Amino acid sequence: MKRWIGFIGASALIVLKISAQETPRYEVTLGYDLVRFNPEKNASSFTANGGSGQFAYNFSPWISGVIDLGAVANGNIRNTRLDGMLTNYLAGPRFTVHRGRVTPYFQALFGGVYATTSTPAPAIDGVTLPPGANLRITRQENNFAGTVGGGIDVKISRHVSFRPIQLEYFATRLHNLRALDDNSQHNIRYSAGFTFLFGGEEPAPAPPISTRTCPDGSVVRADAQCPKHDLAISLSATPNVLCPGETAQMNASVNTSADKNQLHAQWSVNGSPVSQAPAFAFESAGRAPGTYKIEFTVSGADIKPAEADSAVTIREYVPPTGTAQANPTQIRVGETSTLSASFHGECGGPIQSATFSAPEGTVNGNQFDCTGVQFDSSNNAEQTKTVTITAHASDSRSEGTATTAIACVKPAVIAAIRLPDVMFPANNARVNNCGKRILLEQLRGYLERDPTGSVVLVGHSSEDETASGLDIRRTLNTAAVITAGTGVCLATPASQVLVSAMGTNQNGVNFESGLCESSVGANPSPARRVEVWFVPTGGAMPSSVAKYDKASSLNVTELGCPK
Repeated sequence: MKRWIGFIGASALIVLKISAQETPRYEVTLGYDLVRFNPEKNASSFTANGGSGQFAYNFSPWISGVIDLGAVANGNIRNTRLDGMLTNYLAGPRFTVHRGRVTPYFQALFGGVYATTSTPAPAIDGVTLPPGANLRITRQENNFAGTVGGGIDVKISRHVSFRPIQLEYFATRLHNLRALDDNSQHNIRYSAGFTFLFGGEEPAPAPPISTRTCPDGSVVRADAQCPKHDLAISLSATPNVLCPGETAQMNASVNTSADKNQLHAQWSVNGSPVSQAPAFAFESAGRAPGTYKIEFTVSGADIKPAEADSAVTIREYVPPTGTAQANPTQIRVGETSTLSASFHGECGGPIQSATFSAPEGTVNGNQFDCTGVQFDSSNNAEQTKTVTITAHASDSRSEGTATTAIACVKPAVIAAIRLPDVMFPANNARVNNCGKRILLEQLRGYLERDPTGSVVLVGHSSEDETASGLDIRRTLNTAAVITAGTGVCLATPASQVLVSAMGTNQNGVNFESGLCESSVGANPSPARRVEVWFVPTGGAMPSSVAKYDKASSLNVTELGCPK
């Protein structure tokens, strides 16, 4: 302890001695001056520019004597054609707060100011001046002046300092010709420049210090300890993001010249020590989801302790979630819509491809068909029903679902149009004129408006008739009237004419005689007839017709056009 106290004391004396020796004896400052003159009354303020020089003698690092000589001028004071020049000669003490690279100081200087002013003389009658000559009225005055203020010196080198600012209150006592009692001016002077430093002794060299060389090559004082070995360590985690149950291997690297067998390792998780082994594996089992800070600290007797850290994040299990889509979202019965889904999750392993299900309709892979969707059978108008499609996707732990909706549209049912029945006398299959008018006039109008429509003919017979096959013969003769294409007969394609023979079975279809009831004699029978239906393109067959054949398959063309 005594040795250290002695060393500190000696060092302080050396510093004080060097500081005293480094203080310059003389200072010379050359700079720029700007003075704002502020008369008390009866005159406006104005600014003058110029320069100054200062000589300072430093009695000590804190007290100096200063001589200040300077002059400022204004050639046209406030555009009055009046010029002026003021020369100051001042002296006084300076007090320096601190001696260093940046040195603030305060000073108070007193002395005098010599002021000269002039203005052009008015013209004198009869007096002509030579070319280039002019007369001026001048006035000189010498009176008291003083400054109080301070500034800052910034040391650039041992012999040069820069003075960015010296700001002072500058008082002068000059007579005002307008008001004899106005003899004081309260001015502000700003100065800046460079200071040149002279004198003072060169710093004495520091006393030699006994040193020794350490094992790492560094040099220290003889009584000081050698520096400890530096450590360069790094730490990383593989991987640095875990799912529950996974493990991250911590990869530590230590670079030092010290004996690694003497190193002491310490592992910590979020500040809590967990292991002192050379290697460490961070396990996520039993830990809550979140980010963990793994710290690796290395210390030893001859090394500087060092640490490195790495972050490991444990993710939370998220079951599969997603969205399902249908394209298009509205289809008609018989059309299909393409289904798709997108699912994502975390920590559940790969998510299987989505499968789809629907409460009704048909799902085939990723295609949905409205076939099988139940609609109101008693309603022939267009119907729309929304079906919810569910997408299912599973990972190794659970299943996620998503839904979308498809609007199934059942078009309006186009009903078959019932025309009057073609009537026949008993035991007769010939189409009479009244029946032909139904076929050639009424039915013809429907065929012309809808050329691709179908004609359905259903033949019947009565129980009191003795001739056989009257139902099919009546149907074929009726078909010949609209397909023969010669004479008065129509040329409707036979493939568009559907025929059926029901015998004595009326199949619940009411008798529709129209105006032809009297054309078959005195005792017409509702059973001796051919039902005539026109089915528009896309329309539904009459519900009473369960079985039928195309006329083209029954050689109806051989009958020709009936007479």
